[in-house]
Amino acid sequence: MEPTSITRITPEQLGYRDRGIVKWLGMMLSDHSEALKKEKNKLEVKAKEMMTEEEVAMVLQQAFATKSPVLIQANTIRDGNYYKDVECKVAGYAENQIYLCLKDGRVTSCTLEEIRNIEWMNPLNWYDNRNNEV
Repeated sequence: MEPTSITRITPEQLGYRDRGIVKWLGMMLSDHSEALKKEKNKLEVKAKEMMTEEEVAMVLQQAFATKSPVLIQANTIRDGNYYKDVECKVAGYAENQIYLCLKDGRVTSCTLEEIRNIEWMNPLNWYDNRNNEV
């Protein structure tokens, strides 16, 4: 059998220029735009009281000892809003890193300075599978 040569030609080589997102903007309906604006407004998170590092450390220690779930508000602002509270359990700590087990099973870490506020979470909400967001 004789080897065959295959030449690949892309649409760009033939002169086609993709307009990217421009061609899809016409498909955005006013209902979609309104829904997106409402969703953005719903995501605004109010700032909770700034706790001292001692207060945060005390709650973290109690949560670790009792394996209780907590809600943590990060001391980070994005687009003028704070992030949504993190639902987690304290998995442990090493040096200045605090390891958190999130509700979906992932593990993440933060420092004491990155926590603005921490409060106890209702344990029933932690174990309620209907509230899990994926």
